[in-house]
Amino acid sequence: MNAANRWWVVAIFYLSSSINYLDRQILAAVSPAFMNEFHLNYEQYGWILTGFGLIYMLSSPVMGWFLDKVGLNFGTSAALAWWSIAGMARGFTSGLSGLIATHSLMAVGESAGIPSTAKAAQTYLKQEERAIGSSMSQLGLVLGGLLATIIANYCINNWGWRSAFFAAGWLGFLWIPLWWWASKKAPTQPASIESSGFNVRSILKLPQTWGFVVANILSLGIFLFWTFWTNHYFVKTFGMSVQDANNLSPLLQAISLVGSFLGGWASMQLIRRGWAPLAARRRVYLFGAIGMMLSAVVPLAPSVTWAVVFISLSYFASSAASVNLYTMPLDAYGGSSAAFSVSLLTGGYGLLQLFAYPLIGRIADQHGFAPICIAIAFPPLLAYLILELTKPRASQTLRT
Repeated sequence: MNAANRWWVVAIFYLSSSINYLDRQILAAVSPAFMNEFHLNYEQYGWILTGFGLIYMLSSPVMGWFLDKVGLNFGTSAALAWWSIAGMARGFTSGLSGLIATHSLMAVGESAGIPSTAKAAQTYLKQEERAIGSSMSQLGLVLGGLLATIIANYCINNWGWRSAFFAAGWLGFLWIPLWWWASKKAPTQPASIESSGFNVRSILKLPQTWGFVVANILSLGIFLFWTFWTNHYFVKTFGMSVQDANNLSPLLQAISLVGSFLGGWASMQLIRRGWAPLAARRRVYLFGAIGMMLSAVVPLAPSVTWAVVFISLSYFASSAASVNLYTMPLDAYGGSSAAFSVSLLTGGYGLLQLFAYPLIGRIADQHGFAPICIAIAFPPLLAYLILELTKPRASQTLRT
């Protein structure tokens, strides 16, 4: 199979990211509607996301281990079926407690999403290509976000917000047979030296591992806020309708996608010029961290247009940094524990959600969104310093 066909088959796998993000993002897209019906405030909405974050955090390492043990195909299919069923169950709820329960159950399966795409990259892509693979996963997220907006607006206008969960949920069951067919046509990459010498216990003992996790927690404020609160920001700050605010999402997602591909391309070029993979990815991450500081300028935007510009640029930088950060464990620990090593980062993401969403909601209720924009702008620079401080010393330069 030639390289073009190999990428085509891998692209089919990354459609699972679209479904993962669609089922998750559909909640944000319809949230102003159910918040109005159930008389919820921003803090209560934050608790729905926190319930998801708690289960996501606890499930991530287990699902990463599960994927490494049972294999990519079966593990991903089982996880996707679980989150699709739980996602549709949200449409039967009648209040806050039901939404918290069903959205949290969905997190069990969804926590396998990023580890599975990482394992797919490790299985089918060359080392220098993996951040580009992460960018393809980001493309899947963009497609999922676009579909969430389209489905949410159409369903709200025609059948009500509950129907959006049903419309999104069944798509996962179409992907499963498609991938099992495509996986038979995809050549795997041979195991390399990077895949040897690491298991769950040894990975957990390394300072570098926890550097990845802490850096990810510090990096994700931009992503969490602009992913799940952008429509609320535009509704509250500029008085836009839910549908009009949702219609801005495709532009923001497209710019985010460009950032992810450029971030992956930049680290690939550095590696081809002789840089050690982890060093190349840290360098691109640094530039992304600097760009993310633009979130602090968003409250100064005099109009919707300028707000979109500043949000887009910070989202762009976040995506460029993220695709490299999530590829670092693959470079460091290799294929046999690929899903588990990345699942530790997703577990950190769940931990952040556990505390961030109610806090964001409370601040938004009491003070608006300006303090949040400033607070999320600067932690990524600290994350870069942590990556530098926890990297292996000179005796392991081939992996640093």
